[in-house]
Amino acid sequence: MIYQATQDISNYFTMKAIPHRIEEAAGHSRVEVTFNGKVVKGAVIMFISANDQSDVSVRVPNFGSVTVPDDRHFEVLEELNRLNGKYRHIKFCLQPDNSIIAMYEIPASFPMESIGEGARELFVRMVQMLDEAYPAVMKVVWG
Repeated sequence: MIYQATQDISNYFTMKAIPHRIEEAAGHSRVEVTFNGKVVKGAVIMFISANDQSDVSVRVPNFGSVTVPDDRHFEVLEELNRLNGKYRHIKFCLQPDNSIIAMYEIPASFPMESIGEGARELFVRMVQMLDEAYPAVMKVVWG
């Protein structure tokens, strides 16, 4: 099932000529946008809806295709914590598979009639933040 927020975001992205695709899975639908920032290349931002409200989860799985070596976990977690303080709306988390995910939650109180425009604005801002954060993360990963 394609939820309303997914359809509205897709419609807005189509209107703005932002290449994307819609995916359906058990319990949710999502809009996926592959982007090339100034630094981060080939990353995917997913706008995930699990109901017909404007409650949308935004995820960038495997941010920058980073794999954190086991012996760098502590240092990387410190850097992710620093970035989480700097970018208060976006959160960076180290995953069990040693990848890094970037996350944001669009609140359910966000006006549904503006969800497409809001998703586009968030897309632009997230690309900028990810481009800024990537070098700092890689500096710590590489030691």
